[in-house]
Amino acid sequence: MTRTITRAVVAVGGAGTKMAPITRIIPKEMLPVARTPILEHLVHELRAAGVTDVLFVMSSRKGQIPAYFGSGAAYGMDFSYRVQDDGAGPGAPVLAAEMWAQAQPFVLAFGDNLIRAGAEEETPLRRLVHGGTADCSVLTRLFLADSVPPHETILGAAAPPRTDPGPYDVNFGRDLLDHASARWVHACAARWVLGPFVFEALRACPSRPNGELYLIDAVRLWISAGNELRAVPLLPTELRFNCDNWETYHDAVTALRS
Repeated sequence: MTRTITRAVVAVGGAGTKMAPITRIIPKEMLPVARTPILEHLVHELRAAGVTDVLFVMSSRKGQIPAYFGSGAAYGMDFSYRVQDDGAGPGAPVLAAEMWAQAQPFVLAFGDNLIRAGAEEETPLRRLVHGGTADCSVLTRLFLADSVPPHETILGAAAPPRTDPGPYDVNFGRDLLDHASARWVHACAARWVLGPFVFEALRACPSRPNGELYLIDAVRLWISAGNELRAVPLLPTELRFNCDNWETYHDAVTALRS
């Protein structure tokens, strides 16, 4: 039986240093694409997937976000806000949401990532949310192993992309974690569904040498313990833009203009 997921944690704590100096004034998540802030595109994406309650975990310098979105009533949603210090790593927003999540599965979305759906009726996030009962699911993009951009987070080995147009979800176990000899790999695409397991997994996972806590480390630890991750690859007609740099931001502006 598929679970109903109505909560989402949106991570908007990054400093945006790659896009300075403008991000000293405007949060990168509020930069416009097709005359709409990147973060507002995400809000509409969440609403279309059935999410009604959103917690924005943000830095104290991003007061424009709650000023713009308010209570969420204008979107038919309920918005909450929590401050998280910069530099804590991508796992920190998840831990900050533990009490708010109320032991229920939730969506985790990174607010500087914009996903453009294809011509299909169902959006990538809706497939992720409604396609199964896994305690841990993630949108992925498939790359040739020798062509992965340096900013992407590799999850593990993948089968070659299929040529048919339908979705091709896979259950991802520890047998796929080793991607050293893989020709194709899964890279995370900034949208997750996480169960309550994630809080204990993050606490069991050491911070990296830079002091940051990484969600992917906790997920790999969980998979290594014999659990499975459901990977939902983006279809060829679906695009993802990690708008933490000017090049990708301009790519998003161009793509959504067409």
